[in-house]
Amino acid sequence: MKNTHKLLCLLLMAVIFTSCKNEPIMFDKSKTFVAFAYTSASVNENANSVDIPVMVAAVDGSPAVTVDYEVVTDGITNPAVEGIDFTIVSEGPINFPDGSGYAFITVHPIDNALFTGFKSFKLRLTTNSKDYPNGAENEITVVIKDDEHPLFNWIGTYYVEAISYYKPGINDEFWIVTTEPDPKDVNYLIINGVATEGSNPIKAKIDLEEMKIILAPGQSLGDIYFDENNDPFAVSIYKGTESVDIVNKDEPLIGDIQNDGTIKIDLWGEGITSGQYKNEVLDVFNTTWTKQ
Repeated sequence: MKNTHKLLCLLLMAVIFTSCKNEPIMFDKSKTFVAFAYTSASVNENANSVDIPVMVAAVDGSPAVTVDYEVVTDGITNPAVEGIDFTIVSEGPINFPDGSGYAFITVHPIDNALFTGFKSFKLRLTTNSKDYPNGAENEITVVIKDDEHPLFNWIGTYYVEAISYYKPGINDEFWIVTTEPDPKDVNYLIINGVATEGSNPIKAKIDLEEMKIILAPGQSLGDIYFDENNDPFAVSIYKGTESVDIVNKDEPLIGDIQNDGTIKIDLWGEGITSGQYKNEVLDVFNTTWTKQ
């Protein structure tokens, strides 16, 4: 009797498995949409072009669709002008002959010999031939990076190797940092992502005569670390010392720069400014910044 019951169970499981296995996985048509793949892109002024991907998400076998878009500059302080700062290689609707997938808007920047700063414009999705709804990413901001900016060599994305004085090899850190021009002063850079993504932006002055980078002490990176109780605490940057236990709160951090974009800042100190360890030193690093 036990064996008969076990056999019936096995047969029932086989029937259920077979029926489930043959059930098609369906894409809900209500989820069809049109969107950009991301919300921002950038291109150097002296580059050939940049491709902006647009996607249509639809079921297999959907009819061909065309997607319309417009160029806008609302809300942009230093707008790029079509025909002067850039051209769009293929004007008109974007074609999706297979009814779904990716297609591209190709933007060609126009190089000039003038320093006009970084300029931006937006591409905004408008309508499409099948009236599909637009996804959340229905707008993308495109930044044209001016290669005449005096600090152009040091603007971009950096991989930063931070070697700890406190515990070399154990407390070493690796940061991905971006630098951008300060819109208010061409001698300064704004630095984002020090220590971790989402840290407060800080500013640095670039001295092209001495080939130095200078950071004022006390700039806060925000609540980016956690203590043993998982409570966040804030840190600020200072010039550190090799002994690690003190910081020079009145001295700027000064490093060296090279024309290939490399930056080297030694004695990068981080002092704790909140929480139970307030006024103590978190760590001191020798940092090497390699431009990507």
